Amino acid sequence: MKPITLLPGWAMATDTMEPLREALQALLPEVRVAIEPLPAIQLSSLETDLSSLAQRIEPGVLVGWSLGGMLAVQLNRRFPEHFPAVATLASNACFVERRDWPTAMTTDTFRSFYQGYREDPEKTLRRFALLVSQGSTQARHWIRHLQWDELNDEQRLHGLAVLGMLDNRVALRNPSQPMLHCFGAQDALVPSVTASAMGELHPASRVVTHYQASHVLPLEQPGWLAQQIVDWLEGTHE
Repeated sequence: MKPITLLPGWAMATDTMEPLREALQALLPEVRVAIEPLPAIQLSSLETDLSSLAQRIEPGVLVGWSLGGMLAVQLNRRFPEHFPAVATLASNACFVERRDWPTAMTTDTFRSFYQGYREDPEKTLRRFALLVSQGSTQARHWIRHLQWDELNDEQRLHGLAVLGMLDNRVALRNPSQPMLHCFGAQDALVPSVTASAMGELHPASRVVTHYQASHVLPLEQPGWLAQQIVDWLEGTHE
């Protein structure tokens, strides 16, 4: 089986993916499982930024959380020979609603969050921790223990703009191979109805939902996720 690279979500440290990395490594001891931090990305240089990210990642399977999942889909679209297999975790086709994609964060909510981060990054990260953890049975624990990446405020703001802009629907309708999409039914950032909408984009892809999980899916359900990923890989990409 090919190497597996994990991509964290917006503003998230690589340590947030460590529980999933360990769970995957336990199930696949012969496979290299690595975590790649999200780079500084921005709309004006997105193509170049994605190419640079692709060069840093060993060809193989991509597993991305939230923004990491959206970028994994973009990498698959541009470099299908390098990244033929993609699994997304709590990741929407469009993070922000479109007229024909209502199963996403409202435009007003996103604009408020973006402006809040521009004006007071520290306060907005605390708000983000609340949103990410909302719905989890261990919400207070995650709020206290979430770790942030090493990017600066301006770089994170650019990344937030990319998150709001990306529209993966075309890529998800025509992936190089069927994908795996994992959701938490208690997710406060990606509506639970997104799962069925994602399944309709490409019926051959697999969509699974953990009915007690929130947006911190990789942290609170690493064992379940690892088993879903391994079953999918062994069934489709042997």
